[in-house]
Amino acid sequence: MDSNQPIPSKLGYGQTPRQFSPGGGGSPASAAKTITPKEILDIIRRHVLLIISLTFLGAVAGGGMWFVLRRTMPKYTAQTYIEVLHPGQIDPTVIGTPLANKDIAYEFRFSKAALIKQQSMLQELIRRDAIRETRWFKKFNNDIVKIIKDLEDNLITSAGRNSSYISVRMTCGNPKEAALIVNEMVDLFIRSQQTTAEADVGQKLRELTQQENEYRNKLQSLTSSLADIRRSTGLTQLEGDDGGNFRHTITQKLSKLEIEKMELEADIEQLRTSVANYEEREITDDIVQRDTENDTVIMGFIQRIASLETELARKTTTLGENHREVLQLRELLRQTIAEKDARNEVKARQIRDSDISSVKDRYTMLTNRYAKLEELRAQTESEQRELDNTRAAYDQRVEDREETRNKLFTIQEQISKYNLIKQDAEAGKVKQVGLAPEPLEVSWPKLLVFAPGGTFLGCMLGIGLAFLIELLNDLLRTPNDVVKFVQVPLLGMITHKDLDDSTRNVDMWQVVRQSPFSMISECYRKFRANLTLSANIDAQRVIFVTSGNAGEGRTTVATNIATTFAAEGKKILLIDANFRRPSLYKAYPNPEGPSDVVKRDDKGLSTYLVGDYTIAEIIRPTGFDGTDVIDSGTLPANPAELLGSQAMTELIQYVKGRYDRVIIDGPPILVSDAKAIASQADGTVLVFNAAITRRGAARRIVRELKEINTNILGAVLIGVRVLKGGYFRELFDSYKDYQNAQKEKKAGRSKAKAKAEVS
Repeated sequence: MDSNQPIPSKLGYGQTPRQFSPGGGGSPASAAKTITPKEILDIIRRHVLLIISLTFLGAVAGGGMWFVLRRTMPKYTAQTYIEVLHPGQIDPTVIGTPLANKDIAYEFRFSKAALIKQQSMLQELIRRDAIRETRWFKKFNNDIVKIIKDLEDNLITSAGRNSSYISVRMTCGNPKEAALIVNEMVDLFIRSQQTTAEADVGQKLRELTQQENEYRNKLQSLTSSLADIRRSTGLTQLEGDDGGNFRHTITQKLSKLEIEKMELEADIEQLRTSVANYEEREITDDIVQRDTENDTVIMGFIQRIASLETELARKTTTLGENHREVLQLRELLRQTIAEKDARNEVKARQIRDSDISSVKDRYTMLTNRYAKLEELRAQTESEQRELDNTRAAYDQRVEDREETRNKLFTIQEQISKYNLIKQDAEAGKVKQVGLAPEPLEVSWPKLLVFAPGGTFLGCMLGIGLAFLIELLNDLLRTPNDVVKFVQVPLLGMITHKDLDDSTRNVDMWQVVRQSPFSMISECYRKFRANLTLSANIDAQRVIFVTSGNAGEGRTTVATNIATTFAAEGKKILLIDANFRRPSLYKAYPNPEGPSDVVKRDDKGLSTYLVGDYTIAEIIRPTGFDGTDVIDSGTLPANPAELLGSQAMTELIQYVKGRYDRVIIDGPPILVSDAKAIASQADGTVLVFNAAITRRGAARRIVRELKEINTNILGAVLIGVRVLKGGYFRELFDSYKDYQNAQKEKKAGRSKAKAKAEVS
């Protein structure tokens, strides 16, 4: 049984299943595509023996293949290492090796490892006499393409990321030849790298020597050019240091002229100011007055005025203000003062004019001197410019000479270093660590690969085969298949009779009566409970039991469900509507017939429908309380028309009023009779057989019943077996334990009662 069974688990506890909705739910195809992890585990558990067997066979096959290949086609792998030196150009004059960036060093090693397997190297390898003498080479019959392809596949080079080594490995059928091929390849590669490095260094030396000659010639040319400049200009003071105390005579002369020019400009400006001041000066100015006081004439006038003023004061005192002599003296004093002032003015004007003329003469002299100074300074500036240009050209050549000399020195140093590098044995940046030894053990095949690999492949094959078996099996084997692929309510599941010892020899038509405590009987009782709860009583008074094909267990379900209903005190009527293959007369033999022969009665449903008998005449008792039966009767010519006739409708209406349940055991849906009955019944129960019913047939049944608007109450799955990975085994064991406990308890009570009676 599959463990994913939600509806049966709910129905097992007496809950009402959901009603089937023709328009609801997803399509069966979409539902069939989904598979849960639990279902996967269940499939594996169901086919665990197959998986284990194939896993074991895979392990044995892997081990056997390893043994055969080890005997017939062993392979040996020889290995050695190549040390890769610093990737940059090493200075042989410096002690120590500079550290390179880790990624750069790895890329350098990786590129070297790739060079080992380039086609030119492989072709050069197979040209060596030692390689051509090997059995490995001879087995290819000089087919170069195959030889190169074999080397590409079996000659492996790998550069270590955290080490400075390249691993070189060769795999072939002979250990000695594997070591030989590896050693020859390493020797060839190191020699080629050394040759390439020496060629590169030689080319570099030639380039540096050519540059050295060019710079020597350039240095010689610059030295000659400097001598030519000194000789052509006649200047000897061209290499002076401007930042020191030395200054060229022209520069000194120009500097002096600049100073003299500034002094002369200051004097001229001062004289220009003096002329303006003299021109603006008044005659009565203090400076002019002081200059006039030194004049003898003016001094005479001053003395005479002083004398007259004294005499005037004396006579005024003695003679009075208006005396004639006083007035005469006063007039004389006035005239004298006027003469002095006139003389003073004339003298002051003469002095001012003399000063202005003197200043102007000096100004003119200085101006002429300034003009000559400017002429001399312009000439000196021209000489200075010529000197500066000559010195600039000279200094540029001196600078070029020094730069050329430094470059020449650098090139000479590089030539010396490259000469040392050319003599270095490690110029190729690779160095052989040692010869590859002959391998002592087989590298292929390995037991640790073939045995686990065979085991794994066997396991995968077993799992794949298990899933293939499950996918190819389209039977409705489990309740989950019914829900998943058919999508109808599952009202019950009936276990296979072989699962219970008490039902193996019991008539399945009467299993509920003959073995009431069996698991099958309990399953029918659960089915009855779920059917009762699935709809109201009026919707299931007339129940049509059908299936997709013949022999799927319709009669068994109909008789046993009738027994479970009768056990509740219900009045039950069973109608056998399968005219072609009736079975109820076997399940309920007519007690009026012979006891040793089960004979089909011609009086039944068909004879009533054609009008030969009444309803009361065709109903007969079964011999069991509460259960009657209507046999099928003889096979009519038109069964579908009779089952859909008004007489059939009247029969159903008649029995619905006199029985609690009417169960019709009808034909399978593959005949048209079933559809006629389904349209007359209140509800239809589909019977699926876990050993017969296929998913496509079940879906076809549901589709055809939906087309005629049949009320599908649900389905019952019979013949269910316990599958690994399901919960039905647990339910079965729990039910057996429960029944055993009840039997022991009942037996205990019986013993106690018997003991009490004896006592």
